[in-house]
Amino acid sequence: MTKAIKDRFGDVVAITLLIVFGLTVTIFILSRQQQPYPSWIPILGDDTFEIKGEFESAQAITPGQGQTVNIAGIQVGDITEVSLEGGRAVVTMQIEDQYADLLKTDASMLLRPRTGLQDMTVELTPGADGEQLEEGTTVPLANTEGNVQPEQLLESLDRDTRTFLVLLLEGGATGIGENGEELSAVFRRFEPTARDLAKINGGLAKRRANIARSINNFRKVSQELGATDTQLADFVDSSNAALEGFANSEASIRESFQELPSTLQATQKALASGDQFALELGPASERLIPSSRALGPALREVRPFLRQTVGPIRDQIRPFTKEVRAPIRTTVKTSKALSKNSPPLTKALGNVNRLFNSLAYNPPGQEEGYLFWTAWLNHNQNNHFQLQDAISPLRRGLILQSCNTAAKAEGFAPARPQLRTLQQLTRVPASGAVFTDPDPQKQLCTLDPP
Repeated sequence: MTKAIKDRFGDVVAITLLIVFGLTVTIFILSRQQQPYPSWIPILGDDTFEIKGEFESAQAITPGQGQTVNIAGIQVGDITEVSLEGGRAVVTMQIEDQYADLLKTDASMLLRPRTGLQDMTVELTPGADGEQLEEGTTVPLANTEGNVQPEQLLESLDRDTRTFLVLLLEGGATGIGENGEELSAVFRRFEPTARDLAKINGGLAKRRANIARSINNFRKVSQELGATDTQLADFVDSSNAALEGFANSEASIRESFQELPSTLQATQKALASGDQFALELGPASERLIPSSRALGPALREVRPFLRQTVGPIRDQIRPFTKEVRAPIRTTVKTSKALSKNSPPLTKALGNVNRLFNSLAYNPPGQEEGYLFWTAWLNHNQNNHFQLQDAISPLRRGLILQSCNTAAKAEGFAPARPQLRTLQQLTRVPASGAVFTDPDPQKQLCTLDPP
């Protein structure tokens, strides 16, 4: 045997490891099951306290499916067996030993579903006035209550009540309308409250002895207070005097309370502003941290530059500033006068701008704007100017001049250089170069015939 094991040592180790692994997985799976195990089973076994309860109906109770026993919403055990005795359902439960001391002979049980899928659970009320409950005791039918189905509740109602219930449901549906999701959200918010209340009730159940001790201590305190009634009377007299002082200051206290709402409102506004400021200041301060960290080295680097700029500022910039004060004052006065003339100039430029906008505007449709007709104007203008000399193009035309006009022009021209230059450029005929028609009715100034 030993030789065979040595020859197959690798296989034996592999099989042993496989068996150990299989046992570990089995124990892990069994530990995750909602099933109580006897205390003699190693690792998985628990010390439990067995009790039973009589119910009119054990419908939907299935042992071994994780159906629990709760006290004040805290799981304290599991349902392990269901049997029929004398036409009544007897449910066997295993309670954890740490909760066994809470159970009294006046304990009661309520069978109720935990979910809408009839996942049943037993709500156990441990009792308070009875004696300690012994292991294996059966709670009688008088102290238990089975699960009530909706149809049982409806069957217990008479016809008129059922009619009113239907009207109530219809009115509720009409009132809720399209707010079913909001109502569902409200009901879902009850779950954390119920869970916390269950924890509080569980803590109170665990501390029942402490509460009883507190009541006993309160009784002792009351007895001691009864023995010291004289001191209590003095205390009451002192309290009466203090309250009388408050009553005498009623007017001042009333004025203080009248000022309190406005003070609270101002405080609330200040706190709201401070909260908003803090919300803005926090992120801004966090963003300024890198800049603040970089500011120290930057200031150290700027120190040599500041030392070098002391001389130019003192010897050059400051004297220059003193010298330009007077021109700047003159400039200020000029600027004030210019500011007065700026509005009319701005208005004039605005009018010129509107003129150019009007010239450049091209209306919709077949009608053309001024820019289109400008080209035609230039074309017609070129037709009027076809003769050109060294000065510029000359416009063709016929000029009529009387003898009187020619004589007056020759008299005024020497005194005014502009008229003299214009006379020479236009080559207006002289008064001696014209003749008068012998007929007085036809006296026109015309050129001498050649």
